[in-house]
Amino acid sequence: MKKFLPLLLLTLLFAGCNPAQSTMNDLEKLTERIENKSDKWSAADWDDALMHYSEICETLKRYDYTPEETRHIGELKGRCKAKFYKHQFGTDMQDATDAFIELGGAIEGFLEGLGK
Repeated sequence: MKKFLPLLLLTLLFAGCNPAQSTMNDLEKLTERIENKSDKWSAADWDDALMHYSEICETLKRYDYTPEETRHIGELKGRCKAKFYKHQFGTDMQDATDAFIELGGAIEGFLEGLGK
């Protein structure tokens, strides 16, 4: 019996892991890291973060999430993308802000045109 105890413990440990939740946690950690530490990053650090972000996004596609989780994932992705955009295009965010406001109006107009 003593020989099987470590195997049983390992089985229970891995059975409790939820890869979908783990991936969402990875996105949360990356978002926090970008928001809190990126002001001192080199170009290589930004490249690594972008690669890690892409890997997380690909992994997220493998799982089904509740609407609440999907919304939270979207929020985290948006926060990451804003930081990537700001890094790529500098601190002048007025053009991006105007584009998103215009996009919001375009969506409203489109839905109105559909009668919704």
